Amino acid sequence: MPIIIKRDLSEELTRFIKTKLLRYDLVVLPTETVYGLAGLGTSVKSAKKIYLLKKRPLNKKLIFHCSNLKMVNKFFNLDDENLILGKKFWPGPLTLVLKRRSKEIPLSLTLNNECAVRIPNNKFTLNLIDKLGKPLVMPSANKFKQLSPINSEMVFKQFIDTNLLIIDDGKCKVGIESTLIKISNNKLKIIRPGLISLENIKKILPYILISKRGKNLNFSGTSKKHYSPKKKIYINVKQLKKKSAFINFGMDKKGQFKNLSRIGNLKEAAQNLYHFIYLADNNDLYENISIAPIPYKKMGLAINDRLLRASK
Repeated sequence: MPIIIKRDLSEELTRFIKTKLLRYDLVVLPTETVYGLAGLGTSVKSAKKIYLLKKRPLNKKLIFHCSNLKMVNKFFNLDDENLILGKKFWPGPLTLVLKRRSKEIPLSLTLNNECAVRIPNNKFTLNLIDKLGKPLVMPSANKFKQLSPINSEMVFKQFIDTNLLIIDDGKCKVGIESTLIKISNNKLKIIRPGLISLENIKKILPYILISKRGKNLNFSGTSKKHYSPKKKIYINVKQLKKKSAFINFGMDKKGQFKNLSRIGNLKEAAQNLYHFIYLADNNDLYENISIAPIPYKKMGLAINDRLLRASK
């Protein structure tokens, strides 16, 4: 059974987790997006444990998490437009595809010598990575294709048959995975939408060209079916259905199960999304889950991306 420990910034807890990671053990750590299943980023052994525990296909590459720009640049090539975006949005929910610089990063964890990299915005996890001095590979702490966890309880339930250590830092502030982008030949491609939108990026790089060609199915969050509860999920539902947990958005409706945001705030909706789906999935009164329409703009693009994959 997993062990949940409330996060604190004590040297004792940091040293204890650092020792576990250097022994190639896995731990669950909080970030601002979702909880992550963390292993040492310079170790194939740790990565293999992550793939095995998540039942994740080996071709799906892991995201490397660093503590600051200096660490990113030590292990990966951070320059030009990527450096501009890193300085603007890190620490935060942005992941960049960068070339591997250090041979400490196992070649087998790259895709054609490229890696997905970010700096998470969580004090505990940043401090831990800084003390470790090496990146962590840290996909969402869920079984492959299942709901991403935004609190420690959601992690606990998915890994009930393990002895994982879970660091509890409350509810994640963003609630869905980071924006994942790749820049090459002065063209930018959004591989996975998130809180940081194309509009946000264009304000920083107004000259950048946008590419919509091709798919990057070997990176995180690109499977056709993903983020899925056990129950069938229906999207863009306007009317309540019998024995269906109706998750609303906007003005309350009589009989709704939950409301992502009564005031129509897309950031609030994203923060609540996975948790409300989780609650509906574990409520025996309902046979399936219905989600109200979410506007296709800004954060709504990321929410609809997750819902479309969850409903497959």
